[in-house]
Amino acid sequence: MWALSYRIPWLEYNFFGPTKIAESLREIASKFDETIQANAEKVIAKYQPTMDAVIAKYRPRLDGKTVAIMVGGLRPRHVVPAFQDLGMKMIGTGYEFAHNDDYKRTTHYIENGTIVYDDVTAYEFEEFIKALKPDLVASGVKEKYVFQKMGLPFRQMHSWDYSEPSDRTSTSYNARFF
Repeated sequence: MWALSYRIPWLEYNFFGPTKIAESLREIASKFDETIQANAEKVIAKYQPTMDAVIAKYRPRLDGKTVAIMVGGLRPRHVVPAFQDLGMKMIGTGYEFAHNDDYKRTTHYIENGTIVYDDVTAYEFEEFIKALKPDLVASGVKEKYVFQKMGLPFRQMHSWDYSEPSDRTSTSYNARFF
């Protein structure tokens, strides 16, 4: 949109999940000289053991579990690989206020057969969830209680959920949501 409307070039990167973080850092570094590329590899190597430890801790419990999400912005496609890093399968993803190019880019992140819904109402989203029967629902705060009352684990994706402890700096705290 920016490139077409205003002739402003732009690039899109994904910093959700260890696989896409490493890919994005490498892609950004590739635009620069070998020193920057080597430094990017050092950063990736420095944090890889931490990411591996988090995945090793949570993947055994989450491997094969299914997820359905409904959020805005880039998250309906960008968070998919983070769930995949943990062995989870995206069975439904949807946008609020998406553009045509959002849907085109989403196909690169999801498997064939994944349901993609557009600007659904609360009722429609609830019906999708009843039909899909995911192991985890990820959406906004207004959907949180509906799905918790249905007995489904829920990850609030729009902003911080302030019902949790305030220490958001530790890796184990942040990773436990996945």
